[in-house]
Amino acid sequence: MSDLRGVVEQLIRRPAFWRADPPLPILYVTGGSHASVAVETLVGAFQNGVPFARAEDDGATESDPHRRLLKLVEALAAEMGKPVNGSLLPPPRFPLAQFVIWAREQCHGRPEGFEGDWPPRFRTNNGYGEFKHRFRGWQRSKYGSEHRTRTSADFAFRAAVAWVPVGTLAVWLAGTKTDLIPWDNLVALVPWAVGLAVMLVGTVFQGLMSVTGSLFYRSFRRQPYVTRRRFERLPQYALRVANADAAEAEQLLVHALLRDLREAYKKRVLPWPNWGRECYALLVLKVTDPGGVHARFLRLMERTTEETGLLPPLVVVASVPDVTPRSPRSPMSLGRVSEAVRRWRTEAARRVPDLRLRIDTPGPPEVTAFQPRRPRRSRAVGYWSVVLAVLLVLPGWGGFQWWDRCGGRDWAEMKGGECVGILNWERLNYGRLFNRDVRAWLSKIDVNNQQAEKSGNYVDVVLFGEYSPWNVDPDDPRVVSGLSELAAAEYVQSNVHSSPRLRILVANGGDDFSKAPEAARQIAAMAEGNRKLMGVVGLPRSLSGIREAIEVLHKAKIPMVSSTATADTMGTIASGNHSQYYFHVGPTSHREAWMGVSFARSLFAAGKRIKVVIVKDRTSKDHYTGNLADDFKAVLQKQAIFKIVDELPYSAHGGLPPAAAGACRREPDVIFYAGRAVDFVDFLTAVEGRRCGKVKVIAADDVARVMPHHGEAIAAMKQVDVYYLGLAGRWLWELPGKSGERPTRTRFANHLLDNQLTDMSEDNLILTYDAISLMYQAISDAFEPETAEEAREDELPGRGEIKQRLEGTTLRDAWEGTSGLIDFRGAGHEPYDKVIAVMRPGRQGIPVLYCGTLDPDHARKSQGEVCKGVPASVSPYANEGDPVIEGDPAIEGDPAIEGDPAIEGDPAIGGDPAVRQG
Repeated sequence: MSDLRGVVEQLIRRPAFWRADPPLPILYVTGGSHASVAVETLVGAFQNGVPFARAEDDGATESDPHRRLLKLVEALAAEMGKPVNGSLLPPPRFPLAQFVIWAREQCHGRPEGFEGDWPPRFRTNNGYGEFKHRFRGWQRSKYGSEHRTRTSADFAFRAAVAWVPVGTLAVWLAGTKTDLIPWDNLVALVPWAVGLAVMLVGTVFQGLMSVTGSLFYRSFRRQPYVTRRRFERLPQYALRVANADAAEAEQLLVHALLRDLREAYKKRVLPWPNWGRECYALLVLKVTDPGGVHARFLRLMERTTEETGLLPPLVVVASVPDVTPRSPRSPMSLGRVSEAVRRWRTEAARRVPDLRLRIDTPGPPEVTAFQPRRPRRSRAVGYWSVVLAVLLVLPGWGGFQWWDRCGGRDWAEMKGGECVGILNWERLNYGRLFNRDVRAWLSKIDVNNQQAEKSGNYVDVVLFGEYSPWNVDPDDPRVVSGLSELAAAEYVQSNVHSSPRLRILVANGGDDFSKAPEAARQIAAMAEGNRKLMGVVGLPRSLSGIREAIEVLHKAKIPMVSSTATADTMGTIASGNHSQYYFHVGPTSHREAWMGVSFARSLFAAGKRIKVVIVKDRTSKDHYTGNLADDFKAVLQKQAIFKIVDELPYSAHGGLPPAAAGACRREPDVIFYAGRAVDFVDFLTAVEGRRCGKVKVIAADDVARVMPHHGEAIAAMKQVDVYYLGLAGRWLWELPGKSGERPTRTRFANHLLDNQLTDMSEDNLILTYDAISLMYQAISDAFEPETAEEAREDELPGRGEIKQRLEGTTLRDAWEGTSGLIDFRGAGHEPYDKVIAVMRPGRQGIPVLYCGTLDPDHARKSQGEVCKGVPASVSPYANEGDPVIEGDPAIEGDPAIEGDPAIEGDPAIGGDPAVRQG
């Protein structure tokens, strides 16, 4: 004997979701008393695992055969509408069958005291009003008060399951170009509002339509039994059903039951629970009387399937005495042949097979005690997994994409937890991506960008900096320098009112510019499609990441103007040559080393042997400290008065206290500090604690970044005499020249001396201002006068022309910046005779002296022998030889050098005899 349970399981198990539902048979089991045992053997294991109904008693409990059919259908709907424990899905609902049952029950529910026909004839004055009142009452209290709330909640839940995922999709579709995290941006609320509206409107509308039945009653218009007319109201249609012929009403009743089942398994576009149903419904009938209600129900089911093509998702197993053969169809006359052909074509289009499947049991079947089959849940689990994926995984993926694209930015992405690339192309809010102060300056720049865009004629300049440090102290040098650069950019931008206007795009190269090449690639990619992008400024530190970024931007032929990067080989590309597109407004480390050594010599009496220790950071990716330390060493070795007693390296991973201890053990006269600003305060504290005596410390320019917050504390140290080399400073403009006349201030110098931006790094602030101003001036010069007001993109100057304008910044066309004269006469686009100062520690630094041209219209505050030993231009690309440029008119015979009264007796020098002799 075959596995009966396996046979039935194959029938009731639903195929894969991408396949159509197949026709299901009506199993007629014959064999007298053995038939019931066979049926139980077939279906006994499944009655608790699928939507299931059983009708055993075929006896006549009602005298009216029609009402007996109503009771049968009502009982079947109630049984199959019960939840299946463990199925993870809601049970089928039968609103169509319940509607027909209610309408037909009105034939037996005449109101007390009512005179006239009941159900009333259509449109009778008092009868229709009473019928309509009853119908509305039935709608409001369907299933009774206890079940009404449960049913309404069930329909609302089904609607929510469908529309909440759709609303979630709407959020992400509406927010593809928008920041979905509305920290302070009202525009970001739009996608959420769209998604919430879709969820609420869809859930409420479908829920109400389901509870009232309006969602389902439209099917009455698409079936042939008591067809609902167009625009016919439900009470009117219910009255027609109540007055319909009994035979047609019975056909409508069975059709409504099967239609309800079909709707419970229908695959809709929306994610309804129907997709998760894995097993079809199962109906077991016992037919004892061929003329009884059970047999009539089966005949009606066969007939409605043949006439409508509706294949119910229902396996019927019926024990019957015998199977009644089908009635042969009467032939049609020759005159009605067209009608016969039309009917045949309609039936052929339905493709309805014969649902009857007869199984005979001549003897008692072998009874096998099958274990009850648990509900299959794999498809339901898959359905809920998809829903949860939309609700959780999709937002999670969208959130990851949002985070990976730095809040939806097209030209930035997350790299190692840092937002790298162009930050303000779309003017999205910055959330918690950056430090609060960084966000504040970015917002100011965005406001200026909006004004530039409204003008219709603007150009883009990228400010390339380091803005990632987040959970660090406000006095961290990286934060101070980044804020200084942003403040300078905002000032330049806010004071550009002519055409073209200036739009500043801020690019982040990551902490310590470790992600600078990625940011440069984003800039290069943007430049391919944005002709308004004219150049890049910033690139403020001499690190490996910056050098790689310069290589990327060089290949993209984008002009660059660096601010505070001073390493001699910055701008060197893979070929070993200097990039033609790289310019820098600060002096080189070689010139800085000559300045520091020349100044150190002036601090001691002539003939004194000066013992020197060099402290440097040996971090491999930092080109600044090693290069400057090598320059110090090279310059010191050329002067016999100095003796290098030690070179003490340290790294970011440690070694600073031992370096300080080693320096003090050597009892030096001067310590040249070539390390980074972030370590400077700790180094001075260690030196002071080692009782080095009154040692002089001459630090590199990078330490200017700690002065806004630590300068006054450093100045108060008693056991170290600290100087540092500054690349710029507001107070330089207050130093008088030879005749006592002060230089003519620039606009930005006036702004700074008006006690503005006092908590910024002077070098980063002023040199970034000069770099942006110089770039913008080159862009403005490249614009044709007749097109400057309304230049189209095809009329914009090319980046090659901007490079040529920058190269032309020499001699009479040199740029008078706030950091001094910028003249690219030097090899490798080095600024010729660029200002470099010796500073005392202070909030903005206290200038002692400077070398270079600050204001070409007034005598320089040159310091005799100190400046005479400093070359105007030194480059690794020039020929080897004396670093002092021979015949330099800015040095030889300069009247500002010889006999300068500002040198002799200078209190900053302390009347040093070496100075007086100079």
